[in-house]
Amino acid sequence: MTTQPVALAQDLEAQRVMRAQVGDHDIALWRGESMTVQAWANRCPHRGMRLSHGFVRSDSLACAYHGWQYNCQAQCHFIPAHPELEPPATIKPVVFSVVEQQGILWVDTERTARPIALPDACAGVRTIALKCSIAAAVDAFTQNSPKNEASVELSSREFSTEPRIISYVDPDSVDSVLVLFQQSAANSVNAHILADSNWSTKGRIALSRWCESVRRKAENTLTDQTHRDSSDA
Repeated sequence: MTTQPVALAQDLEAQRVMRAQVGDHDIALWRGESMTVQAWANRCPHRGMRLSHGFVRSDSLACAYHGWQYNCQAQCHFIPAHPELEPPATIKPVVFSVVEQQGILWVDTERTARPIALPDACAGVRTIALKCSIAAAVDAFTQNSPKNEASVELSSREFSTEPRIISYVDPDSVDSVLVLFQQSAANSVNAHILADSNWSTKGRIALSRWCESVRRKAENTLTDQTHRDSSDA
């Protein structure tokens, strides 16, 4: 699996933790006070509690169960029940490679993360979850282009095949939109939407509504296919 876009950088604020999924890997994404992002297996080495339920203190992630704290090197450095104990160096969660680039958090569970270069002028709009296959999501977004703020429909084109990225452009202006697709589970896809930073607040709201419309079409396609399969059985 290649390096995957898992979230908009703007959605992970300082001293916050969130959950992500890359293939079979359940991941805790968190950002410390220093603004550095970490991507770890979403399981505390102590009792297996999801670290995404925890909380960030300065540049440490604390498990919500017994409060064990892990620093940015993934080293357990404090156990509340034994405050004088220096935890063994072997107590640490599984660490994955994560890179923050051009408004996207990219994770690779197998090697060093190598993000695809995106236009520098793009800024995050939103992430939307779709209950369908990645093929259905790509088809729906390809067949339903957004309009710019002058009500001109943008033209879609394939920006990348792995990971799947669609771009929408207007040859007569600088308006553009990017949709980055991430398969988070079977029949579950995240679409991360970016747009040129010159889009107004009103235009970005319109893009968000367009995303909802496309999501409904993609999910209806899956529902219709399921009904046909049931009828044929």
